[in-house]
Amino acid sequence: MFKITGTLKKEEIREYTCKDGTPGKTRVLFIEPVGSIYPLKINVTDMELKIGKPGESITLDIEIFPYHIVDKKRKRAFADYYIPNKK
Repeated sequence: MFKITGTLKKEEIREYTCKDGTPGKTRVLFIEPVGSIYPLKINVTDMELKIGKPGESITLDIEIFPYHIVDKKRKRAFADYYIPNKK
């Protein structure tokens, strides 16, 4: 589990169809972490979870599941974590 603190840039609701044919929804959050210029895309399946409004500073507990799409199928991927050098 990781803690992400940053600014909520925007929030979207994405609708999809599950493998069994039932419709589903997920929330997609775009958060710009403190000290970074690249926003993170975070999926949230809990539609009732109170996050905040765009522009607010928030802190979330997240889990990471790295994957990439090949031939319309989700494949496992690796994630790189690093501590940047201070100059």
